[in-house]
Amino acid sequence: MGYDINSKQTVVGSNGLTVDNPKYLKQAKQKLTRLQRQLSRKKKGSVRWKKAKSRLNNLHGSIGRQRMDFAHKTAHRIANESDIVVFEDLNVAGMQKFNGKMVADNIMGLISDLTKYKVELRGGIHHEIGRFERTTGVCSVCGQHHKLTLKERHFTCVSCGTFSDRDYSSAIAVQKIGESDLMANGTVVRVTKTPNTQQKSGVKTKVFALAKLSLGSEEIEKVAT
Repeated sequence: MGYDINSKQTVVGSNGLTVDNPKYLKQAKQKLTRLQRQLSRKKKGSVRWKKAKSRLNNLHGSIGRQRMDFAHKTAHRIANESDIVVFEDLNVAGMQKFNGKMVADNIMGLISDLTKYKVELRGGIHHEIGRFERTTGVCSVCGQHHKLTLKERHFTCVSCGTFSDRDYSSAIAVQKIGESDLMANGTVVRVTKTPNTQQKSGVKTKVFALAKLSLGSEEIEKVAT
């Protein structure tokens, strides 16, 4: 499966998975502002200053724990639903120049790293496509490219007329590019065969995956139903 990670929603998968950004930092913004203002009014090093500093640190710690918990749960869900996971190589530092506040409240890079760890721990494959691969505005049906602004969340293909969700189409494009990469370097090999007489209806293809793992190569046979 391919997964698009963006600043609007945290994760959108080619399998239809959508995980909204909880925006814990934005939710606590008013309380953070109030505590920072209280701290600035205290004499630095005084007892009251230390208490105000402790309250502010506790709030930052709470936000950090919430975000880490969310990242682990999201990565765990992705790893459970997919044997082969494809992400984009995100340039988070570059994205912050355009929308710093929204990107700062999103743990995009952390989710990708945690997913890699969890997928490989289960014997799966984690792959990142090139940073400059074109995925945004690509029609999921015919592959036509479109130029979209950040505000355009949906588009209609000028070639085939398909109405598409921007992020879902990006996830499909990520999946297709990742699949091509993995087949090109020999990590995954797909062989389609005609079912024999012993295979009942519903069993149509056999997929042979040659997974290059850290401890050696292992050939895995999966029967797609």
